[in-house]
Amino acid sequence: MHLLFISSNRIGDSLINLQVLNKYIRKNKKDIEITLVSGELPLPIYDDYNMITNRIILKKEKYNLHWWKLYKKLSLLKFDEIIDFRSSLISYFLRTKKRKIFKMNKKKNIYSQIHELFDTDKKRDFKIMTDRVRNIFPSSNYACVAPFANWPPKEWPTESYLKICESLFNQGVSKIYILGSETESVRFDNFQKNFGNKVINRCGKQHLLNDYGLLQKSRIFIGNDSAMMHMAALSKTPTIGLFGPTNDKIYFPEIFDHCHLVRSSESYESLISKTQNFTLNNCLMNDVSYNQVENKIIEILNDQNF
Repeated sequence: MHLLFISSNRIGDSLINLQVLNKYIRKNKKDIEITLVSGELPLPIYDDYNMITNRIILKKEKYNLHWWKLYKKLSLLKFDEIIDFRSSLISYFLRTKKRKIFKMNKKKNIYSQIHELFDTDKKRDFKIMTDRVRNIFPSSNYACVAPFANWPPKEWPTESYLKICESLFNQGVSKIYILGSETESVRFDNFQKNFGNKVINRCGKQHLLNDYGLLQKSRIFIGNDSAMMHMAALSKTPTIGLFGPTNDKIYFPEIFDHCHLVRSSESYESLISKTQNFTLNNCLMNDVSYNQVENKIIEILNDQNF
């Protein structure tokens, strides 16, 4: 079977879509060849997917020329099925026996939408396929915190995260890994000044799949709505996702019992109206309750045998 899989250009969305790719691999086992179309940033997610024989990076160009160039490449091939998460026109014109073109319903949770449309298995398909990180982290008495985001309004204040780190240590956690991108590494100083070598900077320091392995053995994850939160959800670690000016009804991984939502007391609709068409760079997460986050942390850790 030759599958064309057109995924997202963002890491978070690509992680959500991964459940579908995993299902096709599971159903077809070794009898599958995959052509992947992806943005550049999410590509490391697929590094251990050996059945992907052709990886095509889709880079945006003026006048949508990137789609025309992609069509010229793909029109030379024949597929058994096309899965398209970009709702692109080219998927209607490529040679294939079947096609499924995902069109997002902006009133429904995206995890649930994809799960229901493609009939994925919550236990077997929600993961990243890799075993490279097995036994890398022998101790699991640590927490993972992702205090950064690609848009300042959806970042909980650093001061609140520092208090949460202190609370985690008080609850018996021995180390905290700070996760983020390479560009966010410079902001690690605030954590090191307060906690020294008890906090470890992982911002862009390792392959993305190593961060996934780190999350798998972590006692807990706390972070903003970000790619790291979605990766934590797939890792099956207890995950606390903090939401404000992003829509938790659509993007929170509500499908999992191990994921816990804490959002701003102000509604998404009210907060998003203050962003001046997404040009605002001020924090809009100040009223996310510290006590609510801490209480959820205590509840989760107390249920564990440490």
